[in-house]
Amino acid sequence: MKNKVLALVTGLSSLVLLAACSNQQNGMISTTSSSSVEQSQSSSSESSSQEKKVDTSAYDSIISKYQTAVANNQTDASLNSLIVTYANSQTSPASTVYTYRDLDGNGVDELILAFKPGKLFKEHVITDIYTISKDSGQVIRLTEGPQLGMLGERMTLAYLKDNTFSYYGSAGAMAGGGSGYQFSSNGQSLVKDDSDSGAEKADLSNWDWKDLSSASTNSSSSAASQTQTSSTSLKPDELKNGNYKSAVGTWKSSNGKTITITSDGQLDFWGYTYPIDKVSPNQYVSGIYTLTYVDSSPVGNTPIQLCPKGVSDASDAGDNSKDRILATNGMPSEESYFYRVD
Repeated sequence: MKNKVLALVTGLSSLVLLAACSNQQNGMISTTSSSSVEQSQSSSSESSSQEKKVDTSAYDSIISKYQTAVANNQTDASLNSLIVTYANSQTSPASTVYTYRDLDGNGVDELILAFKPGKLFKEHVITDIYTISKDSGQVIRLTEGPQLGMLGERMTLAYLKDNTFSYYGSAGAMAGGGSGYQFSSNGQSLVKDDSDSGAEKADLSNWDWKDLSSASTNSSSSAASQTQTSSTSLKPDELKNGNYKSAVGTWKSSNGKTITITSDGQLDFWGYTYPIDKVSPNQYVSGIYTLTYVDSSPVGNTPIQLCPKGVSDASDAGDNSKDRILATNGMPSEESYFYRVD
């Protein structure tokens, strides 16, 4: 009898030990599995983070191309000509802004250009979109062709909250009317649908927009540097031919006010920016040139007169031994003259 009891106790002890070992193994497997999942998630997160690091400097040439087109009032089929038209318009001027944003969530920031809200456009109006191929690194224009190539006037491409677009026209437009566009599977083209998704329109106002006129890219910075070096003085031979590039830079008066003339055709003074219209000889004083600009309310515009050094103006209240800009609606005083500081 004692032998049977001993055998039973020994057997139960063995079962308990086996169960304990099994639980330990299961715990180790569970821990190992959890660790593997965490490592997998970490690797996936790192991979996703690395995937989003796409060099947007490839867009510099596009920005520079638009800047040059606006400055020279010339364009071609590879650009949205409306950007140039409105930038140089005397009656309805509108400036362009740009930003980088991953519109389809594939890890590549697109370059988006749009008209800046103002008197003509009440909200940001998309005019052009570019992306970069992950395979080749080449820049691809997404908004081209007979339909998407002239956005901003009668046709609108609205970005929706589901990462698609609604394409519609103003009254009387022949195309559009609520058709849709979505990114292709590789993100390198926009595919048209019969209708848009019906999603809510995204708010573009809080995107990080930058003025095209003040953009600084590798190529544009180099060009600006060359212009700065070659334009240390006003050049009458260029001015009389309508070329104001020798006046590009920042000019400052004795009371601290500034006038800035940019190489892409913008005049900035007293907190306002205007598209430059043209430069022509002053009709009263020989050797002085007038820079005219586009203002929505041109009545009472302040004359901007470019005075090369050594040339006397009507009042001689400034320093004739220096290049200067005379800007006043009344009788010139010392504060009416601006001298180059940059």
